[in-house]
Amino acid sequence: MLRFLKNLLFYSKCAMCRKREAKIGVLCLDCNRKLELMSELKHRKNLYYLYYYSDVRRMIADLKFKNRKEVISTFAKYVGKAIDEIIERERIDCIVSTPTSRKHILKRGFNQVDELLKEIGVKFKSIKKIRATEYMFKIKGVENRRKNIKNAFLLEESYKDKKVLLIDDIITTGATLETLKKLLLEKGEAKEVIFFCMAAAKGYFK
Repeated sequence: MLRFLKNLLFYSKCAMCRKREAKIGVLCLDCNRKLELMSELKHRKNLYYLYYYSDVRRMIADLKFKNRKEVISTFAKYVGKAIDEIIERERIDCIVSTPTSRKHILKRGFNQVDELLKEIGVKFKSIKKIRATEYMFKIKGVENRRKNIKNAFLLEESYKDKKVLLIDDIITTGATLETLKKLLLEKGEAKEVIFFCMAAAKGYFK
């Protein structure tokens, strides 16, 4: 009973501020307005993104580690609009979702990137993750992160001469996306790979 009451209290609170009651989806009225203002598509180098990770960290943590799947619906309309804009601007041929290991899917119950794309109604392709890896946020340093995901992915089809939009939820050092980009270019023979994530860590741009 105590656990039920704690969960009920948790799910009634705003996923962004954790202070006020959620009124619109998982957000309070103030945070819903704040998220709407922040949801302008941003672009640096070959990365498109919507938010700085620090701004939506709690929402993503609720989604990934507390199974608060309602967060997906809150993000979906903004992500959908961003993807449509990128497809038109970059003339994208194919969308690819960043994979999650079977171990993490069994623990969490879903791949949050896949679920987001399904919610939006976007057609996408998947890369298989064939080796379980440690959560990247637990690993310090770009080289250590690269070692963590070395030989962890399997490409099962050709992307020859296609311009690919590779989608993830968060980018911190970029180790995962750069590894997948190399795989798509070298093994998949893709023409070009563009990144999109919901949230980018500010340290990625340093």
